[in-house]
Amino acid sequence: MARSSVDIYTIVRSRVMAGFYPPGAHLTEAALCTELAVSRNPVRAALRRLGEEGLVRVELNKGAFVAEYTRSDIDEVFELRQLLESRAARLAATRRTERDMRVLWESVEHMHRIARDKGEGYLDELHRSDCDFHRAVLAAAEAPRTFRIARALAETSMTLGTFFYYSDDDIDRTVQFHRDLAQAIAAREPDLAASLMSAHLGLAHVAFMARRFAEIDDAAAGRG
Repeated sequence: MARSSVDIYTIVRSRVMAGFYPPGAHLTEAALCTELAVSRNPVRAALRRLGEEGLVRVELNKGAFVAEYTRSDIDEVFELRQLLESRAARLAATRRTERDMRVLWESVEHMHRIARDKGEGYLDELHRSDCDFHRAVLAAAEAPRTFRIARALAETSMTLGTFFYYSDDDIDRTVQFHRDLAQAIAAREPDLAASLMSAHLGLAHVAFMARRFAEIDDAAAGRG
C-alpha cells in the first residue's frame, strides 16, 4: 500500500527526534525517496511540515537540514519552562475543577499503560501523552498568557525528542512525577505542586542533556 505524506512525515519526524538523522544532517528529497520507496510529493510535503515545526531548516536550492541547537539554547528553554509551568501548577492547585482532575488522571493512566505495554511506536505515544498532561496542567491554571507562552516552549523543536533520549528508569520516573503532580493538584497543595513541577522539569532537563550531547560528543570523537 502506498504511503501518504502523513506516513512519511511521521517516519522522518520520529527519526529526527530519535537522532537517527543527527543535527545538521542534509535531508535531500532524492535520498529520502529512495530510502522510503516513495515519490517526491509526500517527501516534499513532509519536509515542508517539519520546516514549519522547526525540526528542519529549509534552504533555497539546497534542501532541508536537521535543526541544530546549542546547549545554551536548550538550557534556556528548560529553565523558562520550569519557571512558567511551576507557576501554572501552583495556580492549578487552587483553581482546578473536577473536570480538570478527570483529564489529568486520564492522562496519567494513559501514560502508565503506554510505558508498561511498550507497543509499536510507544515513544511517540509517550511524547503525545506527556504533552497532553502538561497542557492539562496549564489549562487548569486558568492563566491564558502563561498557557500560551509555556505551550509554545514545550512544543519547541529543541525539546520535542525528549523521550527518545530517556532510559526506562527516566520514563518510569516521569510517569510517577505526573501521578504525584496530579495528586498535589487534587489535594489543592499549591506549594507542593509547584515544587514537583520544578523538580520534574529539572530532572527531565538533566536526563535529556546528558544523553543527547553524549551521543553528539561520541559521534564527533568518532570522526576525529
